[in-house]
Amino acid sequence: MRLIHLSDVHTWRIERRPWRLLGKTAFATVELLAGRAGRFRLDRLEPLVARIAAREPDHILVTGDLTTTAAVAEFEHARRALAPLLNDRGRVTVIPGNHDRYTWSAVRRRRFEAYFGEFSGTGPYPWTRVLAPGTVLVGLDPTRAGATARGRLPEVQLERLRKLVESLSGKNLRVIVACHYPLAAPPLWAKHLHSKRLLHADDVARALEPLGAHLYCCGHVHAPWAFAPSFPPRQLCLNPGAAVFRDPNGHRHAGFLEVELDHNDVRAVEHLCLDGSWSEVTLANVSSFFGPSPAK
Repeated sequence: MRLIHLSDVHTWRIERRPWRLLGKTAFATVELLAGRAGRFRLDRLEPLVARIAAREPDHILVTGDLTTTAAVAEFEHARRALAPLLNDRGRVTVIPGNHDRYTWSAVRRRRFEAYFGEFSGTGPYPWTRVLAPGTVLVGLDPTRAGATARGRLPEVQLERLRKLVESLSGKNLRVIVACHYPLAAPPLWAKHLHSKRLLHADDVARALEPLGAHLYCCGHVHAPWAFAPSFPPRQLCLNPGAAVFRDPNGHRHAGFLEVELDHNDVRAVEHLCLDGSWSEVTLANVSSFFGPSPAK
């Protein structure tokens, strides 16, 4: 099975109507004018979508932040830009990021659900989707509106997660957890994550521990990685970085991940765009990842 994982598209629009420049929208507009708009190059969306479509993946996973301020115009732009990838909703999963719940108005009016809800699982979070025989995706949503970028998994969702993990454990499944927020980050990005971290990430990690080997697909931090945290054990955390990001320092590049699942083996390849040319870099190649737990 081949899975395309992308995240943090961050479509944007500079709001010029004074009556809408309130609260977080005003803050986001200042950020865009100060340089954020130049870092998220929306002109790169079309070639990125074309490359993904050409790969003909079995499934496409988008781990949130399709927008910047959760405005209607941004959601409309994201839906149009990604349209070539959305023809078969059974082969696409989209979960929200914190920017897709950026304002209380967006949450109250359920804008994410209006534009991308058909590509999420049914019922309350956490939900599951069968991607292929023996392969299950679990969707989490710790996003919330408010003054902070920090996320929090509600206690009721955390309790449902514990019960869901109990039902999945020991069934010899390949489990992929999708959540916008990482539980942890590689040392290079740990400080960057701290100010916008997932609160009670340790509780979520403990809830996932009984799964054994599993993939954890996230976004939020605009840096690609394949990272095995110290806890929970046997988790491989995958972050594709920001899909159309232009790093003025040249350290991070636009792109996505292509994840190949071959029986119990996992291979994650970064597709990155450098000055208009695409390159591929293998971030992880793990044999027997989904095999039985090693003997203690």
